[in-house]
Amino acid sequence: MDLKRLKTFARVARTLNLSEAARQIHRTQSSVTEQIQALEADLGVALFDRSNRKLALTAAGTCLLGYADRLIDLADEARDAVLAAAGSASRTLQIGTIETLAAAFLPDVVARIAAAHPDIAVRVTVAQTTALHAQVMDGTLDATLFFGTRAAGDDVACSVVAHAPLVLIVPPGHALAARASAGHEDVAHERFLVTASGCAYRRMFEAAFRSRMDGEPVIAGESDSVAALVRLVERGLGCAIVPRMVPALADARVAVVPWHGEGATVPVSIAHRTRASSTVASLHEAMAAVDVQH
Repeated sequence: MDLKRLKTFARVARTLNLSEAARQIHRTQSSVTEQIQALEADLGVALFDRSNRKLALTAAGTCLLGYADRLIDLADEARDAVLAAAGSASRTLQIGTIETLAAAFLPDVVARIAAAHPDIAVRVTVAQTTALHAQVMDGTLDATLFFGTRAAGDDVACSVVAHAPLVLIVPPGHALAARASAGHEDVAHERFLVTASGCAYRRMFEAAFRSRMDGEPVIAGESDSVAALVRLVERGLGCAIVPRMVPALADARVAVVPWHGEGATVPVSIAHRTRASSTVASLHEAMAAVDVQH
């Protein structure tokens, strides 16, 4: 079985969507379809049920997925071992994360890896958290960093590596602008700008108000972009709760007030395959030395 086809199969098996799988691995949908068909022809079985509008794994496909993951891991392990035995000075660490962590947290981490392990080349992929987890599962990424937590499984290890503080941002001249800190008891009549329901930043906002007893916060508007939220607050259209590390805060004309109480910080976590590549240990070491309190 061709390893490239197995990697493509694993991606399709997890997305159950040919076009999305093609987008994630930067291939055309026709190329992905051809690889799946070639793998099925090689094995002599159907791996996907195509009888309905949505793809579904057959029993054979479900069986193969576990083996595919192990074969992909073993291929990566073999490559690392061969390079080490040959004295090669080239190893690659593939990290995936979201934009905020890529801009505000990873640069210090990558710099520490470069200083301690000059033989490791780091490649960073920026995407949505769901897509990044899928790429860890199929072996495209060695690890992903994300806000929040995720339950570990047989194939994936997850751990919290830091806690990032949250802040309330308000327009200049706002009544809360000079406060040393603020909590949900201070913002009962404020209008908030938030990201879309289900995203990591929206979950942070909801956690900050989880214990509020006097009703739900007032939502003034939504945006898919955290940087856009900062600019909207700057123009007096509402308040927002975001991680202190958001890069857009550096030059924004807003008051930044530490958030206190329940949900005052958000976990920064790492997920990687249980049988992680040798480079993931260097990532853990570097992250342990980086401060996210800025």
